[in-house]
Amino acid sequence: MKTTVAWSITHQEFTITDHYYFSILQREAEKNNIIIEEVDSWERLKEYDTIVFNYPEIPFTEKEAEDVENWVWKLGKKVILGGYYKNEDHIADTCNTLARRFGMELNPDEVIDEVSNHNGDKYFLVTSKIRRYDENVEKVMLACSASIKPLMPDIKVVVRAEDSAVSNMGNYTLLIAEQIAPTSGGYFCLAGTCVFWDNYSITLYNNLEFSLNLLRHKTPLKVEGGKSIVFG
Repeated sequence: MKTTVAWSITHQEFTITDHYYFSILQREAEKNNIIIEEVDSWERLKEYDTIVFNYPEIPFTEKEAEDVENWVWKLGKKVILGGYYKNEDHIADTCNTLARRFGMELNPDEVIDEVSNHNGDKYFLVTSKIRRYDENVEKVMLACSASIKPLMPDIKVVVRAEDSAVSNMGNYTLLIAEQIAPTSGGYFCLAGTCVFWDNYSITLYNNLEFSLNLLRHKTPLKVEGGKSIVFG
């Protein structure tokens, strides 16, 4: 089943066409029937199955946040929002304009793990606590991640850090979370880091398999009367 992905550059995100950083993701996605296109038009984003905002530097307006909410809850789209640690460039503030509409916040903290990490680097978190998108996935490495604060009880854990990890602000070390819109088949997924699928990280552990699982989505078909056919 083909998935079409809009990789947004509407808010000065990292570009998927940057060969140095994301060529492996784009190449491997295409091999797996996931077509990623860079999109610079806000109105065109909703034409794709999955929409990615990977480190947006330009703040979202309230109207844009409302649009994203509608894409998920009414049109059945999957939206993936990638942040970063320590609120650098006010990334947590920017992400939270969207994230709060889906019952979660990106904390302005940093998560470290002195025990379970890659190559002795406490910021390169290695975890086996993958609760969703875990087909053929045993471990992933999430570098320079903030934690996520759930605000509503329906927030799903996607990935959390190992028990040895700590937040410098004492937060629970939830690293990737999502809200599901059961009436439309849409998803909103918030990641505490935007570099788990760059050319360095994607070659480690099962980051590639996890990234492809995360991107996959097919916008549910509409039937007569506008009722959605909800997939899985």
